[in-house]
Amino acid sequence: MEVRKEITEIKRGRRNLVAALVGTIVAINIVVLATSQSDAIIVTSDLSRILTVGAAAAISLVVVARQNVTGIFGRAYLALAAGLVLWTAAESTWGYYELVAQVERPFPSIADALWLAGYGPIGFHLFSMARFYGRGVGRYKVAAVIAGMSAFLALYVASLAGVSELEGEGAEIAIAISIAYPLLDTALFMPAILIVLNSGKGYLTSIPWIFIGWITLGIADTLLGFAQVQNFDGDLFIINAFFVIAYLSMAAGLWWYNRFFILSKAKLGNGHRPS
Repeated sequence: MEVRKEITEIKRGRRNLVAALVGTIVAINIVVLATSQSDAIIVTSDLSRILTVGAAAAISLVVVARQNVTGIFGRAYLALAAGLVLWTAAESTWGYYELVAQVERPFPSIADALWLAGYGPIGFHLFSMARFYGRGVGRYKVAAVIAGMSAFLALYVASLAGVSELEGEGAEIAIAISIAYPLLDTALFMPAILIVLNSGKGYLTSIPWIFIGWITLGIADTLLGFAQVQNFDGDLFIINAFFVIAYLSMAAGLWWYNRFFILSKAKLGNGHRPS
């Protein structure tokens, strides 16, 4: 009976988390969309990204404090926390440029250096988890993922070069940064996919949530790359929406991990059987 009750609680918690995640995403994007035809869009979009990635970073720090930093999971989630803190600093720096210093769309800037730096620890997290969850994945699946990612990158770089409007001093650096984001996203899709292929049966794992975050982050970075080389011409609401979805999905995954996985381990340590 105890085990059945815990499984029912986990399933109910998952439904509630999905509902809360979808509701929060919709609410935030409605607010941003409502300001899309005015100058207030700069404020609402910047704050939406800062607050959502900040929430993910805060929950990751709670996970580190409760789990400690020993073992593969401890080190992996410490690295994830470090990456999210760097991305919070990046979004905050971008927001400072736009909202305080009145520098419209500061690209490239210090914010890009912070974003790119965050890929290191987050990559460590994903590759560490891939070592744990990704064992036994068939080599043909691995080869198919590599081929698909390589084809995407080739098409993306060619398309980016075809639509670029950047010229003059610093254009090469700007184009290189625009390419770097989806390139790094693609490199990290490999361990993320390997993880998901083997972790889907676990009720308690946060990986599928974080993986959803990676998918939407990759879409956002790809769209942002095109916007950057075209001098941010056009409506950026959709790009902002994908970033919000990505950050909130990561926050949801970390909340789930903290609420159920760590709690389950604590119960096991106290003599309870985990669900």
